[in-house]
Amino acid sequence: MDFGTYAPWEHYPKTLSHTEMMDPLSVVADFFSCDSVKGHGKQLKKWRYYVINDKHYDNERHGPGTLLFDYDMNLKLLEAVYLLYCHYQNYSYRREKITDEQLQVEKQKWAYFPNNLSHKELLEPYKAVKKVFKNISPQQYRDLLHEWLHSALYNKADFEGLNAKDMITVYENLLKLYSAAWLIHQRESERPQLKKTGKEIEVTEQAQYPIEIRKIAPNPSAAEKLALEELKNLILKRFSFVQMIVHLSTHPKPFTFYLLILIDEEERTPEHEISNKIEDNCQYLGNVHAIVHKANSAKEALNMGRRFWATVMDKGVVVYQSSELILPEHQEIANETLVERAKFNWERWGVQGKEFLKGAELYSAGNNSRLAAFLLHQSVESVLKAMIQAIIGYRVQMHNLSRLLRLTLLFSDDLKNVFDLDTIEGTQIFTLLQNSYSQSRYNSVFDPDQESIGILAQRVNKFYHTAEKIYKQYIQNNK
Repeated sequence: MDFGTYAPWEHYPKTLSHTEMMDPLSVVADFFSCDSVKGHGKQLKKWRYYVINDKHYDNERHGPGTLLFDYDMNLKLLEAVYLLYCHYQNYSYRREKITDEQLQVEKQKWAYFPNNLSHKELLEPYKAVKKVFKNISPQQYRDLLHEWLHSALYNKADFEGLNAKDMITVYENLLKLYSAAWLIHQRESERPQLKKTGKEIEVTEQAQYPIEIRKIAPNPSAAEKLALEELKNLILKRFSFVQMIVHLSTHPKPFTFYLLILIDEEERTPEHEISNKIEDNCQYLGNVHAIVHKANSAKEALNMGRRFWATVMDKGVVVYQSSELILPEHQEIANETLVERAKFNWERWGVQGKEFLKGAELYSAGNNSRLAAFLLHQSVESVLKAMIQAIIGYRVQMHNLSRLLRLTLLFSDDLKNVFDLDTIEGTQIFTLLQNSYSQSRYNSVFDPDQESIGILAQRVNKFYHTAEKIYKQYIQNNK
């Protein structure tokens, strides 16, 4: 392939976000979270097969779009490892030398150890990276893989654009890059992948237990008590119809007060609007998540033995209660009943969420991104309802994914963490998810790109399995 002349800036990263450029090791971690070194090697070999044969790439389940995902992942890895190599060149003198003894320990403990690197490259994987980029620059790799992509998606191989030497060199270099990147990740990240013990292999899912599930039982500090007093005064001053304020929890990141607020039965403003107004008014004092209900709803729920309301009245910290408001006594609920209700909610909503996810995968395989996005939204909404109702017993009557996700912080951070909302990419993909319901139904030109849907589907898949683990842990805790 004739590369021509490149300007120096052509070799700068083009597929990485600013956050990824600041932390290229996170890109390497993402690469190996998608597949193992061997798995990526098999995918590369499959890709190469379709480049040199008169057939086009097609995945049985997801169609040819899978290749676009692999293409993007390889570009990101190339750019990220090149940035790590640039940093290594500047600061290699600070690095501790790996000894043969350490190498033997790594071989014994690590989940995988490469066999396509020399002894010197195993001791210092950046030597392998140097060879990978010695004769082929980052932009040349981008151009070559772009040719690979085009050729693999056509029925005829492109023998004019690619030659055998290019094919062999790129293929072998990428395999070497995978191994070097794996060693770098294992040594420089905080979470190296280790071999599983016999017991862990026997019970794979149980290896990740126990998961911490928080209970509604606030214990505010002195500073938090002062803040709650200020919030109470502000709320009562601006919303005269408030009859009770109960502190449910304080979440540290972002620092948020969770408050249950009961209002007068005669108030005509919809409860969700009051929630928004209270949160907006309290912003200058602190973040507040307000759960607003009419007082008669609380009385009815307590009389019926609803678990959430019984827990709130038993464990919550009452910040304010009007002298006019008298609530019935709450009932004790046996663990057997808790488990029974949790199973009911999971089988009703959690299983439905799984079926929506299956449907989304089918539509994605058929390149119907619009319906795939719609069903992914429905899957997450159903699973959130399942978790909130199963774990804390709160009956969900809303469709706002952001508020539903914030409610899960009452008992766990794991569900929110799936979406990486502290990153630009995570925020963008969650925004796509949030908008998918209304856009799919009411916007005739809504057609999200297949790559975004693929990324979103992976997140939702992980979200479902995380929820399932939390649910199973809850059942185990209450047996």
